[in-house]
Amino acid sequence: MDVVTQSLLREFAQSQKIESRSESDQFEAFINYIVISDIYPEEFDFGIVSTREGEFGIDGIAIIVNDAIVDDEEQLEDIVSHAPVLQVQFVFVQAKTSSGFDSGEMSKFFQAVLDFFASSEARFNQNDRIRELQQIKNRLYGHAAKFVRGLPKLALHYATTGTWADDKNLCAIRDGFLAQLNSTHMFAATAFHPLDATRVQKLYFQTKNAFRISINFAQNLSLPEIPNVRESYIGLIPISEYLKMITDDDGNVRRRLFFDNIRDFQGDTPVNKSISATLLSDSSIEFPLRNNGVTIVTRKLQRVGTQFTLEDFQIVNGCQTSHVIAAESVFLGNQAIMIPIKVIATEDEEITRQVIIASNQQNKVDEESFWALDPIHKSIEIYFESKHGDQRLYYERRPGQFNTVVGVEKVRVITKDQLLKVYASVFLEQPNQVGRYYKDLTPLIGKEIFSSDHEVHSYYTAAYIGYRLEFMFRNRRMGSEWKPFRFQLAMAARLILERDLKLNPKRRRSQAYCSPIDMIMADPDKAQAVFELGTKAISAAVLELKEQGAELDRRTAKMRDMRDQLRATIASG
Repeated sequence: MDVVTQSLLREFAQSQKIESRSESDQFEAFINYIVISDIYPEEFDFGIVSTREGEFGIDGIAIIVNDAIVDDEEQLEDIVSHAPVLQVQFVFVQAKTSSGFDSGEMSKFFQAVLDFFASSEARFNQNDRIRELQQIKNRLYGHAAKFVRGLPKLALHYATTGTWADDKNLCAIRDGFLAQLNSTHMFAATAFHPLDATRVQKLYFQTKNAFRISINFAQNLSLPEIPNVRESYIGLIPISEYLKMITDDDGNVRRRLFFDNIRDFQGDTPVNKSISATLLSDSSIEFPLRNNGVTIVTRKLQRVGTQFTLEDFQIVNGCQTSHVIAAESVFLGNQAIMIPIKVIATEDEEITRQVIIASNQQNKVDEESFWALDPIHKSIEIYFESKHGDQRLYYERRPGQFNTVVGVEKVRVITKDQLLKVYASVFLEQPNQVGRYYKDLTPLIGKEIFSSDHEVHSYYTAAYIGYRLEFMFRNRRMGSEWKPFRFQLAMAARLILERDLKLNPKRRRSQAYCSPIDMIMADPDKAQAVFELGTKAISAAVLELKEQGAELDRRTAKMRDMRDQLRATIASG
């Protein structure tokens, strides 16, 4: 392994608290992380991508359904029950620390992927995790009627520390394999990505740097000076230039650019069908007259003539337009069609917040959609920053907020969605709900979660319990069999400490209640002892529910009866 990749791997292992693992295990985690991060911009647990020990030919699998990494069959069924349309991407990863691309190892990877999608019984003897993912795949194709926007996409990533030189034999093996996959008629698109040392290094640096793009914005008008706005422009750009900004090399929409957009893509709504019809019609030249365009807020902007370079930016309005343009791009005969665009360069968060609200109030948007903009999130971030040493966590209100900050361990970064789930588990005692379709919790936002009346101590305590539990799993101080019960364990830790420390449950959001819990969690040995008591309580609760078919599995972890029995077990302990 070259010295640069070795250094990056060492930094990654330290950042993710996995230094105790072997180099090959670290490299597998490293590759899984950088590959999925390039596709799935939200923070995620790379452990759910790993195929674990006993696999044959595949180190990582991610099944992404409607922008969520699906971890088990129950989660899939929850998504299916809520979604009229399924958009699916399969991602396979194999990582080798060797300094070259070996035809035998590549063939093994290809054959393992083919076997994964076999319609008959699999030929290879795979471990339980891969068999579980195969069941998810089978269930997905059982809902093929919902693939109305296209069949699933398939991406294969094979990584080594050597150099990919388009070797004729390796390319022939690749092409033959892709032809076999395409002949199954199961995919809208298939792609193989060889990751050599140069590409691996680039992908890792992308996880640490803000996204940067240059566009030709010739038809622009500079707006008058505005307080707290460095510069701003309004104008038109060709769709061909806009596509460079919003899509990657495979034509996929860069979801990371739309996190601050209030609404995700809504699909084939009447409005979106109208946008599509205009783009494909003989009247496409009228598009800028009929469409409101897009609004971009960027933290950094450099202009040289008509060349604009944007860095660390978000498209805060125009998500529907952007997705329709990307979807129809291959059918557009004229990519010179113009789109209205507004570019605002500012680092003032209140300006950004007001732009987002104003841009989206022109259309019908539920008030619940604005929850991520509430001032309590800034208060939570400031409180997290007040902690020091091992108790320091980072609340990521804005996606990628800490990517460029030196010295921030990734494992200490808590996203809004992560905090929503762990808080609901620890303080609302709904661990069974967050492991399912957790977005059903959104009606509680502003009331029982992220309320302006709440003291912020409890949000830190919930996050710190979650961080410490993840620390235990990553350092293998707790067995992976307890991972499906991680939200139940987080709730159990608070209930056990409330009982043993005689804390007042009526004041559980107060600093007086939370501080003693934080002190226990700050000591890894004491925290481990609490979590071990939690595993014993879970085992006892499972035993009580044996007649309902309860076991140490994901299905049981998501049972409401399991939650109730666990609370009763701890209370009587």
